[in-house]
Amino acid sequence: MDLGMSIKNRGFYTIILLAMFTFFTSTTFLTGLALGDEEKKPKYPKNKELKELMEGIDKHYKAAQEMMGYYVLSARDWEILLKTGEVISKRAEKVIKKFVPPEDKEYLKLSKEMKKRADEIYKAANERYVGAYEDIQYSFGRLRNSCKNCHNHLGIQIYTNLYPGQSPPK
Repeated sequence: MDLGMSIKNRGFYTIILLAMFTFFTSTTFLTGLALGDEEKKPKYPKNKELKELMEGIDKHYKAAQEMMGYYVLSARDWEILLKTGEVISKRAEKVIKKFVPPEDKEYLKLSKEMKKRADEIYKAANERYVGAYEDIQYSFGRLRNSCKNCHNHLGIQIYTNLYPGQSPPK
């Protein structure tokens, strides 16, 4: 009696089907892993408005940074520190409201830290109490750390001109 296919041929086709099944399931699994990795890393859109906000923060940050270490501050120096605290605080608030993805808790935490330190700088420069300058220096250092940590979190190299054509040393 002929059943249409010999046992020898049936074994061959079974092996081919198993091989194809294994191939498709493994590629589907690996594709799923690759997609899973992409989903875990948040993607941040390049945004012109965000870039302009950060450039304004950097401008005022550098103006205040030049005064760190002074022993005597002029009235103009106090005004620069006051303006620095005000501008960075307002821009940080805008970053928090408009650009921080809700799922990125670290970005939110670091942006709030930036705003908090800018508010401290503003308050101390506005009140000019005894020890205000030391408080400003402390807050400025913490502001610097929050910026550095946020840029590291986002994978942004802050000063690319320091390492033209190469990545910075680890």
